[in-house]
Amino acid sequence: MDYIYDIVLNFQDDYYDYYEWKTTDKIINAKKIPIYKINSNDYLNIKRHNTKIDISSLPKHNKIFLLTSGFEIIGLMIDNLGNVLKKSSLVFEEADDILEDANLIKKINLKYDITKKKKTNYKSRGFIEKTSHINNYLKNIDINKDEYILKYLYFDIYNKEEKDIKKIYQDIKELTKKNPYEVYNHISNINLELKKSFPN
Repeated sequence: MDYIYDIVLNFQDDYYDYYEWKTTDKIINAKKIPIYKINSNDYLNIKRHNTKIDISSLPKHNKIFLLTSGFEIIGLMIDNLGNVLKKSSLVFEEADDILEDANLIKKINLKYDITKKKKTNYKSRGFIEKTSHINNYLKNIDINKDEYILKYLYFDIYNKEEKDIKKIYQDIKELTKKNPYEVYNHISNINLELKKSFPN
């Protein structure tokens, strides 16, 4: 069995490239972690979709390990049944060092099932997280009781007044699809203003 020593990993529910890591993420230092080589097709399936690893096909049952296709590396965290819980990319320099000797890593016939196919997502982590934040924010707004907040937000975004609350809500939803960063920033501004106006 091949091992890699002293690398950092950032396990998330979805795979994010190293350049999308955040300072608030819980980075772990793996002192010693097994690595297995598999074919490129299997590697991409496991990277892109929700999968369940047949743990009997692993040389050793580790809950955290690395997989490589010979061209890329991914860290996996699995449960006792083999369900992939989280994934991690590697720091570029560390991945590059490992891949230099990828031909020396033993190849295994890893068995797995795709439990849920996922569409390839080309949106950035920031785009996805801000869109999710905005959608949750709008879900928690009562169109009738919080009408003034929506009108305030609309004015802050478009610099004009709008009386039709349904149009306000719809316009904000549409803008979120195109530019969640702009809507997110305006919501943050509104929240700051509200905290100033209504301090605890």
